[in-house]
Amino acid sequence: MRRTTDGDAVVDGDMAGNDPLCGRVGEIVVALRRLSAALDEGDELPELLHLLVGNVVKIVPETGMAGVTVLRGGRPETEACSNPLLYELDHAQYLAGAGPGLDAVRTGQVVRADRAEMRRRWPAFAERAERFGTASSLAAPLRIDDETAGSFNLYSEHDHGFDSLDETLVEVFTTAVETALRQARRCARARAEITQLDRALRSRPTIDHAVGIVMAARGLTAEEAFAVLVRQSQHENVKLRDVAARLVAQLTPAGTDPRPGPITRDR
Repeated sequence: MRRTTDGDAVVDGDMAGNDPLCGRVGEIVVALRRLSAALDEGDELPELLHLLVGNVVKIVPETGMAGVTVLRGGRPETEACSNPLLYELDHAQYLAGAGPGLDAVRTGQVVRADRAEMRRRWPAFAERAERFGTASSLAAPLRIDDETAGSFNLYSEHDHGFDSLDETLVEVFTTAVETALRQARRCARARAEITQLDRALRSRPTIDHAVGIVMAARGLTAEEAFAVLVRQSQHENVKLRDVAARLVAQLTPAGTDPRPGPITRDR
């Protein structure tokens, strides 16, 4: 095994030639390294899925076209593909409400079918698929989290384009991809929560000052004054911190510190 200049692991030609499985496993390693690098760069899900589709074609050589179906609000959409024709092919199974990708999503199992199997299980989809020169399919479920599920859809022009080894390799690949994407989602959510908390802490002195202004102006308790600001925020569809900052800016003389001590709200 050697490495390219960008650090990807590549199986040597002699080794890959003597052992095709070794070469295909090497492609999985390369694909996962590239996914890790893309995650570090902060790429969004659509870009990541396009990257993965390009790599899965190398892992399963008989693949003519590959794509990813993602369910949004229960409705399937083709999020990424290796060939624009796949949009129409996937759309055929969406219209029929049945097909390899949809079955993979619903069952959570890898679905492999040759021409005869496709005709038996999904006749409407199979008829359209054959017009596109597709004779066999392989679909693997892809569940990132409770909100995002889908499938990797692979199509071949050969009647028996996929075998049990292809099924196993795709399952291994998608399992690793799911784990990486889930961890990335958790990290992104944690960063978002930290950002929100930091913003809230920075906003607290201004909100407390605005509460004090409303208390003094209307003779209200701290809780009542806070409720006034909340209602104003909802009425204007503006964040509470922005309502408070505007009030403080209007009533605080220039050059003075607008931050009093914290307001103790009545119980």
